[in-house]
Amino acid sequence: MKHPVVVVTARRTPRGVRQIDYVGELHLELLFRLRILPCIVPVAKGVLAYLPEYAQKMCGLLLVEGEDVEPSRYEALPANRQYLEKTHPLKDEIEIRLLRHALGSNLPILGICRGSQLLNVVCGGTLYGDVRKEKHSGLKHIDPDRYDSYRHTITLVPGSPLEKWYGRKALRVNSYHHQGIRGLAPRFRAMAHAEDGLIEAYHDAQADFVVGLQFHPERMLKEYTGNERVWKAFASAVHDRSAA
Repeated sequence: MKHPVVVVTARRTPRGVRQIDYVGELHLELLFRLRILPCIVPVAKGVLAYLPEYAQKMCGLLLVEGEDVEPSRYEALPANRQYLEKTHPLKDEIEIRLLRHALGSNLPILGICRGSQLLNVVCGGTLYGDVRKEKHSGLKHIDPDRYDSYRHTITLVPGSPLEKWYGRKALRVNSYHHQGIRGLAPRFRAMAHAEDGLIEAYHDAQADFVVGLQFHPERMLKEYTGNERVWKAFASAVHDRSAA
């Protein structure tokens, strides 16, 4: 039995004088559990020439965490440069090309954290350089000392897919980011907001499955059954695409 392929780009980090590429274990384990074959695209020199081959096999695209999105990719404000942290232009280019292919081919897309930000940018949206500093928000969106345990509240939009998956009006979600959505791309509809108004989730109502989440449902599986429902909905769309 062949399993449908979901493409996910690695993240690159130094190890001594060399670089390593990786994807978080929770993403990969969930994909295997959902009968999906992860195909990891390395952020390595020369990879751009091979992207058409990756795209040929792709039944869905997963975009996960990483560095800041380069402000040259969208309609930036001075604050986008002022508060810019580390970027990775090659990762941006890889994922933008894969996104354009997936969007053009109506493939299922799940963007998490940075992935939701980049998906929004590719579709014409914009970002905050730093959410707290630009919104003058008292809400903390990142706590480096509590990477796994920090939570804040979001309110779900009534009738949205997110509300249906979770069956709740509000959630306590993890948060580890300083960039965030400033202007939502016209094709998308918000599904959740933080207490300071930041968009925490959105979707394309005209697509089978195109979803962006600022939080990480895979890191909260024991807290809400809806976290797994999000991944199951993505997987169902991938399997449907594979069978078409």
